[in-house]
Amino acid sequence: MSAHLLTRGIIHSTTDPYAQALLVRDGMIAWLGADDSADRVADPGDERRDLDGAVVVPVFVEPLARPADARDALSRGTAVVTVLAGPEDTGAAPADEDVQTVVYRHADRVDAEAAGVWLPVGTDTDPATLTGLLTASTQAGEQAYLVPDGGADAGPAAQDVALAALRSVAEEVGTAALGRVRHRLVVTHPVTAEDRAFLAAAGVSATVVPDADGVLHAPVASLLADAVSVCLGAGPAGDPWAAVRSALSHPDPDERISARSAFAAATRTPLRALPDAPAAGLSVAPRLTVSAPAVFGVWDADAVAVQSPDGRVAAWSTDTRAGTPLLPALDAETALPRWRATWVDGRIAAEDVAGDARDAATPA
Repeated sequence: MSAHLLTRGIIHSTTDPYAQALLVRDGMIAWLGADDSADRVADPGDERRDLDGAVVVPVFVEPLARPADARDALSRGTAVVTVLAGPEDTGAAPADEDVQTVVYRHADRVDAEAAGVWLPVGTDTDPATLTGLLTASTQAGEQAYLVPDGGADAGPAAQDVALAALRSVAEEVGTAALGRVRHRLVVTHPVTAEDRAFLAAAGVSATVVPDADGVLHAPVASLLADAVSVCLGAGPAGDPWAAVRSALSHPDPDERISARSAFAAATRTPLRALPDAPAAGLSVAPRLTVSAPAVFGVWDADAVAVQSPDGRVAAWSTDTRAGTPLLPALDAETALPRWRATWVDGRIAAEDVAGDARDAATPA
């Protein structure tokens, strides 16, 4: 495989917050560090690419999508998509083979290849039926994904039905049994302290997404504070950076989180929330480090910063042990980052050419 040396960028890496360059070889990150050291580690024949100040970050991992949403994922800097297959879907493979999908089967369909089963929940859902399905999946060791009808715009009643079903299963088979399977729940509305404690004890992760207006209503700060894993999806707008910004500008000031926490919820946590087997089959890493798969997004940003939950720019520590790599500034006055390219397996899988996104898979 060919090698590529990328220089004059801002590399989001906790192992080297000052990194400006990285070397990709054989589909992996072979080195990252300062520009003035780059030529000493690269071979004369390695391709050189000037990032011209662009920000390089881990790819986004979409935790909640339908099959059609995976088709243009690369142009959103997303390389892994969690897909909820419909009852009639015969497959959920995206049009682009470089997009990695993790498929949850519909409760009405049998699919031995699925990562788990997703269960739609509405106000008219029969509690006994939902509890029975959830109990069966728990006893079978199959992860269930509870998804309120209407997604982010669903009312609180559907969320209450899902929480009640989880509690009923815990009473029947035990909280520890739930914890071994690590079910998932889409959270769209406030959650009581008692329910947050239950979710944490049962190992249930929360998926949150902005609504159609780009507003995040789920209590992200409270969930994280009570040790509930939170996965952040792009929502109807399909812009992961807008979703990250929505967590910084939550309408409830007490529920705002930092850009770093929100970015982790959109990249790292969705990988950890997956069942072990499908997660192990993915070629992606939650952090940009040496020996990690060379799967990352390249973005143009007007500014970079370390941002606090209220959107202010915080001081960046000059101590590398602080491990605080920069992210694009996401305050309301700064334009959202603009996608430039997505790299998969050490090559450009898609890039923006003259403002038009296109697949750019090149022989390696």
